Amino acid sequence: MQKRLLPFLSLLLVIWGCGDAGIESDISKNVAIDPIEVQLSVPPIFVGQRVDETPPINTNTGAIDISDNEFSEYLDDAERFTINKITYSIVGFPQNSEADLDLSIDIEIGQNTQELLSILVADAQSNVTDVVLFEAGTPGNVNLNAIADLENALLNGQTFAMDIEIIGRDVLLREEEVNFQLVFKFDVTTRIKLD
Repeated sequence: MQKRLLPFLSLLLVIWGCGDAGIESDISKNVAIDPIEVQLSVPPIFVGQRVDETPPINTNTGAIDISDNEFSEYLDDAERFTINKITYSIVGFPQNSEADLDLSIDIEIGQNTQELLSILVADAQSNVTDVVLFEAGTPGNVNLNAIADLENALLNGQTFAMDIEIIGRDVLLREEEVNFQLVFKFDVTTRIKLD
C-alpha cells in the first residue's frame, strides 16, 4: 500500500508546486534543412592546376520554417526559442579534388537581411561530418543580433532564408566542375509553458 501511495503523493507535490505558474518544459531538436546544391567549376585549361580564386557563387536556401515543421504542436505554448548550435557538413565533394571555401552567410527574415557570419572552410573535401559554426556561450565571429532575430522569428512562426556566397580558394579540380551539397543543422530548444 505504501509503495503505491508514494508515487501518488509525489505527483501531487509536483502539481501543487506548479501553482499558477503552470508547468514549464524544454524541448530540443536537431533540425537539418534541405541540402544546398553547389557547383564549383574552373575553365577547361585549369583542370589539374591550382587556381587561387574562383568567381563568387550565390545561392539561397529558400524559405525555411523550422518552427512549423518541427515544433508546430508546441507553438501556442512556446515562451521562447534558443539556438544552441548551428553546424554544417559538406557531402559529395570529390576526394581527388581540393578547395578551401570562403563562405559568407546572411539571414533573411521578411525584408530584413543581416550578416550571420563569414568563415573560411579549409579542405572542403574533408568536411564530411558536422562542423560547428555557432555554439551558444562561445559564439566566435557569429553576429549575435542575427541569432536573436532568428530566435524571435521562430517564436513568431516566421520563415527565414539563408543567402550564401561561396568563393573557392586554392582550388585544384580534376574535372571542369564538381558538384556537392552543403547541409546545415540547427540545434534548437523551445521553452513551453503548460497552464
